[in-house]
Amino acid sequence: MFELQTYDYSANAWETVGTYDTGTDVRAEANAYCGYQVHSAAGPTRLLKDGATDLGYDNPNDYYTADNWA
Repeated sequence: MFELQTYDYSANAWETVGTYDTGTDVRAEANAYCGYQVHSAAGPTRLLKDGATDLGYDNPNDYYTADNWA
């Protein structure tokens, strides 16, 4: 199971924008990584795999580094 989250600064919280169930959809993992790429271009994003961060940042402020703006 993958869960895609973006950070909402006004709510000061991570918000789920998509879930991808690998048990019921053979394309779920690919769709999750594609969704991550799309959302991460707009701001702090993380992709959780079975509840643990697989891609992205646990601290949304880590998104704003020189690596993201090069």
